[in-house]
Amino acid sequence: MALDVKEGVLLSEYSVFKIGGPARFFTIVKTEDELTEAIRWAGDIDAAVAVLGAGSNVLIADRGFPGFVIKIGLNALTIDTRGKIYAEAGVSMARVVAESVKHSLAGFEWGIGIPGTVGGSVRGNSGCYGGETKDVVETVTVMHRFSLEKMVYKNEECQFSYRDSLFKKKTDLIILSATFALRHGSEVESAVMIREYTTKRSETQDIGSKSAGCIFKNIPWAEIPEQKDLVKEYPELAQFLNRSTLPASYLIDQAGLKGKKMGNVSVSEKHANFIINNGGGTAEQVITLISLVKEYVNRKYGIMLQEEVQKLGFDF
Repeated sequence: MALDVKEGVLLSEYSVFKIGGPARFFTIVKTEDELTEAIRWAGDIDAAVAVLGAGSNVLIADRGFPGFVIKIGLNALTIDTRGKIYAEAGVSMARVVAESVKHSLAGFEWGIGIPGTVGGSVRGNSGCYGGETKDVVETVTVMHRFSLEKMVYKNEECQFSYRDSLFKKKTDLIILSATFALRHGSEVESAVMIREYTTKRSETQDIGSKSAGCIFKNIPWAEIPEQKDLVKEYPELAQFLNRSTLPASYLIDQAGLKGKKMGNVSVSEKHANFIINNGGGTAEQVITLISLVKEYVNRKYGIMLQEEVQKLGFDF
């Protein structure tokens, strides 16, 4: 098998943000054998490795990545007689949802709002509309980057938490696939729910824009020790006490930052937790705007926002 490795590929072409410089080496792997060969190839030349999925929640440095970027193109999806869905890491979450509905499997309708792939969604425990990836994942199969050993993790072993998992901490584990366990339901009812979620998403988010989705994590109330004092000082926050998290978008909006521009990027007018590349935007401009947003929100509420967007190429 001949691995198709290219040099100097602009990573902006593989990012929804449309931001990012070149990779020293780049390849797309479509099978586990190709992934194994790519990892060995990187080891032979002692190159740093970065794994890329759909590029939907990543900010790539303007200078790119000085190592080997491996884009995951593993795209197989099957459903067994028990209704379990097996999907490789490169399968879009939207496709998993669509296939589940076709087979009258329910419980994952909310996943239509996740723009990424199975690999990225499992790694970051992506979620929306009250659901999280951990709610539907049964097992995750990974490959160890150095030993090339394959391992299967049960849900309870994945250390899922809000926008986090074991696989974010152990970066030597490359996600190959996941098995989803859903319940039997009604195709008609699921289709109605999906239409409702899709309508809501189009009304509240900049669908089709050059954006990496939510830039900041919502803030778990459990991580705000002075929440009573905070709500007393800002009574408008009481409306979110029935949720597990305080929406970052609301805090950014209340800080008066909707539409705030930095060069060719800006805070969305529609969803304050989105930063939009208006054309010609750079990673440096995004980083500067992120810092500004964090400063304004901290100054108003005493809360330091944490970034949800992943970064690639900034450590070199």
